[in-house]
Amino acid sequence: MFSAMFKKSKSQDFPVECRAMYYFAKGRHAHALRKGSGVPYFVHPRGVAWLVKKYGGTITQINAAFGHDLLEDTDTSFEEIAVISGSEECAELVLELTNNKHTIEEMGKTDYMTEKLCKISKDALLIKLADMVYNSYDQPKENAMK
Repeated sequence: MFSAMFKKSKSQDFPVECRAMYYFAKGRHAHALRKGSGVPYFVHPRGVAWLVKKYGGTITQINAAFGHDLLEDTDTSFEEIAVISGSEECAELVLELTNNKHTIEEMGKTDYMTEKLCKISKDALLIKLADMVYNSYDQPKENAMK
């Protein structure tokens, strides 16, 4: 079942309304590699988006899954995500999913993630759980709560 999330999905495997975010995230992560596996980073948001789609996510949630690491790991702005996705709601979900590195340093990662998961919206929770599942299968030796 989960081997499908590691297959090389194409943009055509996602709704047409998600293709702009697919290519935008792919471009923004173009030169990044996953820690541990060394594969191109984009396979991660693509896999998370695949899981979100598989488990009934909306267009907005799928788009946010493609963009869930953009604010944290690239120079992408909230406004760019809103424009590319065609939805401020998508950009809000991405912002909600973005970790605050300063707060993580103050609280510790476990406490931060516990608090975050208790307060997260149901729309963001689907994406965050898909992210954690993908991380646990992609890099089982690393902490899945990245």
